[in-house]
Amino acid sequence: MRQLMPLLAFAGVAVVAVMLVLGLKFGVGLRYVVWARPSWALAAVVPLAAVVWRAWSAPRPATMLFSRARSLSRFSGGAIARMVMLPDGLRLAAGVFLALALARPQSTRGSDKIRHEGIDIVIVLDMSDSMESPDMVPNRLGASQIVIDDFIRRRPHDRIGLVVFGAVASTVSPLTMDHGVLRTLVSRLRLGVMDGSTTAIGAGLGMALNRLGDSDADSKIVVLLTDGVHNADGLDPDAASSAAADRGVQVYTILMGQQRVGDSSIDPSRLERIASVTGGYAYTAEDQGELHTTFQDLLDKLETSIIEGQAVRPELFQFFLWPALGLLLLDILLRSTRLRRFP
Repeated sequence: MRQLMPLLAFAGVAVVAVMLVLGLKFGVGLRYVVWARPSWALAAVVPLAAVVWRAWSAPRPATMLFSRARSLSRFSGGAIARMVMLPDGLRLAAGVFLALALARPQSTRGSDKIRHEGIDIVIVLDMSDSMESPDMVPNRLGASQIVIDDFIRRRPHDRIGLVVFGAVASTVSPLTMDHGVLRTLVSRLRLGVMDGSTTAIGAGLGMALNRLGDSDADSKIVVLLTDGVHNADGLDPDAASSAAADRGVQVYTILMGQQRVGDSSIDPSRLERIASVTGGYAYTAEDQGELHTTFQDLLDKLETSIIEGQAVRPELFQFFLWPALGLLLLDILLRSTRLRRFP
């Protein structure tokens, strides 16, 4: 235990010296330093506890008997002997600074918010069994995947989400800027994964509105692709469109597939009503060429708005990490040279 106090003293001196240097560097900027993960600073207790435990549990040093005190005085230690605990002190100080680096010091002085121009868009895609119809190549779903992928590629500054529906609705992706992942998810869509016996357009629109619930964009858009009529229980599409209008969400509808007079499996008037109520536009696309033209026109219509993201603060952990590494290197150097110990 007698060696513990010199060790702590050396560690304290090293910590104070480094903190003085950092204080001179930052000056008044120190008042703007905050800690993103302050609980990690408690990790400094680990090396301190290890030092105390080692000092407590270490065996007592061997003793030598001298017949005369004058003989003992010849072996009094010099300056080097009194610095024997310096490497351990440096190592302890390095552990303290590593803990502070893990606590992620940041500066609020240079904080800013990421701003990007774009809009929030949720694509709502019909996955009912009729989407397997081959009147588009390779089928209606496959044609939709191609144009949706191209649409995402050409909207790099927008947050885009994806909702699919059959008898029920499901979120494939929330609003995201990670378009690479989103395009992969679009390419993996397959019929038969969900119940496609009916077409729940209302549920799909309702799910899209939920995804846009936390959006702070000025422009919020829903793009609905379907080839059928709403014939499922649950939320009525007209009620969903009224809710969308109240929230300032525009709905653009696209009716896919060849239409026949008197065909009860389609309801273009309802899709037109949904688009009209929300300030959107209703399209029809009977073949793949018209589907591409529809999305091109949609791209031209969509506006952009400035969206503010989360605040980003400059990281300062390196100002604690580098001193820690420097102290460890000095510890290794001293142990290998002047303060080297022999068994």
